[in-house]
Amino acid sequence: MQDVLDVLIIGAGPAGMMAAVQSGKSGLKTVILEKKSRLGIKLSITGKGRCNITNSADIKEFAACFRNGKFLYSSLQNFPNTELITFFENLGVPCALERGGRYFPSSGKAQDIVDALTKEVKKYAKIITSFEVVNVTKESGGLFLVQGKDLSFSAKNVIVASGGLSYPSTGSTGDGYKIAKSFGHTVNRLSAALVPVILESRYLNELKGLKLKNVEVSVIDNDKFIAKEFGEAEFTVFGADGPVILTLSAVISEKINHSKMYLSFNLKPALSKEQLNNRILKELDTFGHNTIKEMLKEMLPLQLIKPFINFCGITTDKKCSQINKNEREKMIQSFFDIRFAVKGVKDIKEAIVTRGGVNTDEINQKTMESKLVKGLFFCGEVIDIDAPTGGFNLQAAFSTGYAAGSRAGGNKK
Repeated sequence: MQDVLDVLIIGAGPAGMMAAVQSGKSGLKTVILEKKSRLGIKLSITGKGRCNITNSADIKEFAACFRNGKFLYSSLQNFPNTELITFFENLGVPCALERGGRYFPSSGKAQDIVDALTKEVKKYAKIITSFEVVNVTKESGGLFLVQGKDLSFSAKNVIVASGGLSYPSTGSTGDGYKIAKSFGHTVNRLSAALVPVILESRYLNELKGLKLKNVEVSVIDNDKFIAKEFGEAEFTVFGADGPVILTLSAVISEKINHSKMYLSFNLKPALSKEQLNNRILKELDTFGHNTIKEMLKEMLPLQLIKPFINFCGITTDKKCSQINKNEREKMIQSFFDIRFAVKGVKDIKEAIVTRGGVNTDEINQKTMESKLVKGLFFCGEVIDIDAPTGGFNLQAAFSTGYAAGSRAGGNKK
């Protein structure tokens, strides 16, 4: 048994590292435990290795993007996106604004964020890696006992920042949920969010690698349109991926076991029905003696033509001059609503974010302290908060980590 710590942090992702910096800056004796051999492994691979750390949206927009967004108001106000950007700039990592309000390190390297954070943590806290927490209890004297396989710690405050269930190879294996439950906390249903979608189609091999820009994709649940997003999507050998698909995946993940679902692609969202009809009439006239397949080369990516024609119920060798009104109407409908059956989503292990977690009603939104157990704090993905891609989830991790680290031990920051 070692000396009593002021703050012990479990998990060295973005939330845990930020908490360690803030706690240590206050002069509190702080230790951060990491299951893996190094800090910030998941952070180093976010944004395809580029790390979209935050978004330029204001606090109201930020909160509106999250489930349970109201819970985040206080932490976002105390440590908003502007302060996060300044924080990294002061650490020698300037950030650049890109489309969609997304901020990335100017170098385009997520590892620069990890290295800067790690260096900063070392100034204020003791880091112990390759440490697997076996048990956390609160003793009769009010101190927490955190036990590993070979080493134990006694601490006045414990901050759980161990992440969710996504990318378990990076250390996120749901340990925080077990700790929360052991102290009587409710852990809301866990499912995959921001995860690729599995489709059923005989054309997936032909479609794989096709990237669609400026499309509108909707989720159809038992013949009802229940969600839609505009942006980029990509077909893969198993289904679909890309920003739009990832955002819609949380809805699919929650309902797929109880529904017959489809992804509907609006390939021409900028056109009205009349405009598209006029365009098709013009192309049919121009390509009169050519096949419909030749005509569609002017309107669709090559990889999509065969599935599109099949969806329309038209033979590929049919001449444009032979297309009747009903077939033309079917083509218009298909441009606005070509559907692919949804089989499911990839495993939660491949999700960027876990949906669900420790119930926000049981956490003080200003301090991140448990309402059930004094001295126990939660931050980051372990809490039941999640948002679409765009830097929102990382900002929430940093902001809640800042709140927990600043307020652990009774700090007033």
